[in-house]
Amino acid sequence: MSQSSPPELKFHGPAETAPKLAMAVLGILLTFLLTELVARIEGPTVCAGKENFLLRPDAEVGWTFRPGLTLTLDPCDGKAWSAPITINTSGLADQEWPHEKRPGEARVLLLGGALADGVGVARGDRLSVRLAHLADQRRGQRVSVINGQIPGYSLARQDQFLAKRGFAFDPDIVVLVLDPVGSLRDEGTIGLAQTLPPATGLLSDSAIHAWWTNRPQTKENTSAQLFPPPRDRSPEEILAAQSQIVTGIENIARRVRAAGAGFAILIAPPCPNRPYPKDLCENLKGIAPCMDLEGSFSSIRKNNAKPPELCIDGLGRWGRDGHFLASHALWTLLEQSELWPSGVVRGYRL
Repeated sequence: MSQSSPPELKFHGPAETAPKLAMAVLGILLTFLLTELVARIEGPTVCAGKENFLLRPDAEVGWTFRPGLTLTLDPCDGKAWSAPITINTSGLADQEWPHEKRPGEARVLLLGGALADGVGVARGDRLSVRLAHLADQRRGQRVSVINGQIPGYSLARQDQFLAKRGFAFDPDIVVLVLDPVGSLRDEGTIGLAQTLPPATGLLSDSAIHAWWTNRPQTKENTSAQLFPPPRDRSPEEILAAQSQIVTGIENIARRVRAAGAGFAILIAPPCPNRPYPKDLCENLKGIAPCMDLEGSFSSIRKNNAKPPELCIDGLGRWGRDGHFLASHALWTLLEQSELWPSGVVRGYRL
C-alpha cells in the first residue's frame, strides 16, 4: 500500500510586499518617536564647563536662564554627580508657576545668585522645594516657594528683577539669599558669548540630535556668559562692598514692604569656603530679620566623620546638605520673625 503524500500547505494573504514594508516603516517611526520622547524628557548631557548654555540675554532684566531648556549637567571630569535641569517659560530653574495664587496658598519668592539656585542637585533637594515640603498642608496652608535665583545677579539686578518680574507672582514673603562674596557683581562681569551654530531645518527641533551631539536644543547662537567676581579684595574694598550691600538691601526691603510682603535675609556661605565679613547680619538686622548660615555649615563640617555635601566641587554651588540645612534654618527664621502667614503650619517628618 503506497503512502499518501502530505497535503500541500497554502498561505492566504496578499502577495505584495507593500504591507510588509509599511509595517516596517511604521515600526521604525514608532521607535524614532519613542526615542525622541525619552531624549526630550532627559535632555542632552552637557559638561558643567559649558554652563554658558544655561543663560540667555533678556532686554528687560539683563539675563535669565534659557526658557524651555532641558538638559543633564555633568562634571565631565570623572566626579560622581550629575543632575537634570529644566527651565520654565519664565526663565527660572523651577517648575511653571501661574501668576495667580491658588485659594489658601502662601508664596515665598527667593532672590539670589548661583549659590543656592539648585543647579547641580536633584529638584527635590533644592532649597525652594525643601522649604515648601516642610509645611504641613493637611493642617495648614499650602506653601509654594518660587526659585527666583539667577546666576550673576548683583543686588541692583535682583531689585530690578523683583520689580519687573518677581511681584507678578504675588509673594507673601521675599527672601534674599545673600552671597556675601559674589553679590556685588557689576555689569562688567557678564558678556555675550557665541555658542556653537544652532541646528537648522528638521534637526533644530530634534531632541535626538541634541542628545547625540551633547548640545542643548536652541535656535539661538547667543548666550549670556558670566565672569567670576574678584576673589581677593583689599580692606578698603571690603568696607566699600559692605556699604553697597547695606544700601542695596535697603532698596529691596523698601520695595518689598511697599508691596505689602514680608522680607528676610539669609547669609549664604560661599562655595568653596572662603572668608567673608561675619558681622553682616549685625549690620542688616535693622533692615530685616537676618540669619547667617556659617555657624550651621561650620558645625556640620566639624562633627561629621564623612565630609558633608555642602558644596559641589568645581561648580560654586551648594550641594544637597547645604540646601537641607538652609531650608530648616530659613523656616525657623521666618517663624521666629512671625513672617509666615498665620495659617502656615510646620510639619515634622522623619
